[in-house]
Amino acid sequence: MTAMTTVMRWVSLSIFMCVLQACGGGSGSTAPGATSSQQSSTATLSSSSQQSSVVLFSSSLSISLASSSSEQTSSSSSSTATSASASSVESRISASQSSIPTDFPVGTAEALPVLDITTTGAAPIVSKENYLTGNFSLSGDEQNTLSGELEIRGRGNSTWSWVKKPYRLKLTSSAQLLGMPASRHWVLLANYADKTLMRNDIAFRFGRSLGMEYSPRNQYVELHLNGQYQGIYQLTEHIRIARDRVNIVELKDSDTATPNITGGYLLEVDFRMHRDYCQTAFWESYCVNGVNLAREETFCVDSAHGMNPFCLDTPETLLEPAWAAQRNYIEQYITDTETTLFGDNFADPNTGYAAYIDVDSAIQYFLVNELFKNPDGAVASFYLYKKRNGKLFFGPIWDFDLAMGNAGYDNVDKTEGWHIRPAPWFNRLFQDPAFEAKVKAQWQLLKTQGKLEEIFQYAQARATWLDKPQEKNYSIWDITDFESWIMHPSRATGSYETEVNELIRWQRERYEWIDEQFSQ
Repeated sequence: MTAMTTVMRWVSLSIFMCVLQACGGGSGSTAPGATSSQQSSTATLSSSSQQSSVVLFSSSLSISLASSSSEQTSSSSSSTATSASASSVESRISASQSSIPTDFPVGTAEALPVLDITTTGAAPIVSKENYLTGNFSLSGDEQNTLSGELEIRGRGNSTWSWVKKPYRLKLTSSAQLLGMPASRHWVLLANYADKTLMRNDIAFRFGRSLGMEYSPRNQYVELHLNGQYQGIYQLTEHIRIARDRVNIVELKDSDTATPNITGGYLLEVDFRMHRDYCQTAFWESYCVNGVNLAREETFCVDSAHGMNPFCLDTPETLLEPAWAAQRNYIEQYITDTETTLFGDNFADPNTGYAAYIDVDSAIQYFLVNELFKNPDGAVASFYLYKKRNGKLFFGPIWDFDLAMGNAGYDNVDKTEGWHIRPAPWFNRLFQDPAFEAKVKAQWQLLKTQGKLEEIFQYAQARATWLDKPQEKNYSIWDITDFESWIMHPSRATGSYETEVNELIRWQRERYEWIDEQFSQ
């Protein structure tokens, strides 16, 4: 072996290791010394495709470099081979960079935008019902700072009981925040139970890639509340009827005749809205002497076929006498939908469930929630909306902080097994061979388009992007702190890198199990 051959092989091995480190090896942490450009060119490599992609890239370098070293005696041949191989490498790098979707984070964030909120008199936020007034400033950088007045209160169900609180914001004036369409209404997700800080982000992004009519937009911020650093929060659009959100017409109490009375309605399915829920859920603030006060204040339609109550988010005033006509209309529509879905001719494409339900949106909702095995899917935070003169649409998606293997109850920690499919409506839909065929066809299309593989690529890119900010977040919050009822898998705890690795490992196995079912 000549000295030149030895050197060239050493260079080849070094380049291979460099590429592997820049990919993060599926670890979710930034490689030491990796630049933003290195991370950008490798961010699309996922946990299983990384190895084949990196080995292929490395092999091309090894072959070309060994070829040039073994042909030192022929300068013309060597020059030609080296030039060709260099061109091949440049093409691969260019292809890798161009394959990164434009909404992927690139590199590692040095700092996040700062959202500074000060309540009037520095009053603590202790209620989910009562807003406090205050001021805010949002700084993307020194040249881009927005400020104004707002109202703020707590939000969430179980998440409100945790030490890192989520919040609901209502700005005095509508404003664009960090590139998101203007609105007065926003949410700050704390993601305390999700130690990767990115499960909701991954799910929302996947919903958009599926082509759902609306999936909430979000941006990461560093929250300061009354002068105190509170950690990383996810500034997210509040689900509501609006042009840039759930884009349906908003009903008026005067809309009592067709076609106006037929839409729009925004509904949420939630197990907590059963009338008898408070007979055992004594810890809930709205449970008083066994009475579900939340149900008393919200118009809901009870399912005759085992689904949890369908409750009206908007209009939220349907219990008032002036809304009797709209109340009767949507109650009858849900009743007719269930009667048809569970009837003998439910699969008829013209008079069956397809006359009441938008099938494409039902498939999209199913795939997102089943793929991520969302504990709340189909039982809580399950949104639907009805357009004017239109059918019942499934979505938007919401609440994925305990998904993707993060919890252990109801077998949601297991990568095998159906979770959403057994829900009464979906169980019935899958009894129609045409529906199942459409689901499988959509799955195969997503595979062909690379949408499923992008989940892993995006997770790795986002983890790399959050690597520095998360260190500051976990300087004040405990990365190993979980409520016991969540039953968080013990193998995932210990560090941010471990949590990210476990998310990607779990999701890869989940994907492979579903793919096997849909390939039969």
